[in-house]
Amino acid sequence: MRWIVARTFGGAFVAVTVAAAAVAQAQPVIYPAKGQSPQQQQQDQGQCQGWAQSQVVPTSAAAPPPPASAPPPAPQGGRLRGAAKGAAVGAAGASAGGGDAGEGAAAGAAVGAIHSRRKAKRQKAQAQQQAQQQSQAQAQQAKETFKKAWGACLDGRGYSVK
Repeated sequence: MRWIVARTFGGAFVAVTVAAAAVAQAQPVIYPAKGQSPQQQQQDQGQCQGWAQSQVVPTSAAAPPPPASAPPPAPQGGRLRGAAKGAAVGAAGASAGGGDAGEGAAAGAAVGAIHSRRKAKRQKAQAQQQAQQQSQAQAQQAKETFKKAWGACLDGRGYSVK
């Protein structure tokens, strides 16, 4: 518990208890169903915590986890292809409109290169977002596995865990 002290208008102090953030989170309640002492409960909780962690991250000589998936490399020449397409469209548009095909090609090339660069950035951002979501999902799964293993261990030692 955290105590907050507030001064009232009369000059007296009033203490107000406020639940700490950790208490606000749903923590399991552990009851020593077989009359275990507080010392035994503390020892059992510590041992079960170690065992539960070994279930989440095995300490055996297992292969290390694969590295975080990196976004696929951008295709080489993406800007060049975009510029070439833009140049072709710009040249065709300029000559159809009676303008200078060279100027149309230059403008089209610039627009095509910019478009290709933006597309590559969007793809990279999407890949990073997917990797982050996958990492968060794995962390949540590990947390749930730990909670289940810890509860099962304590249950096996005669505690009621809710």
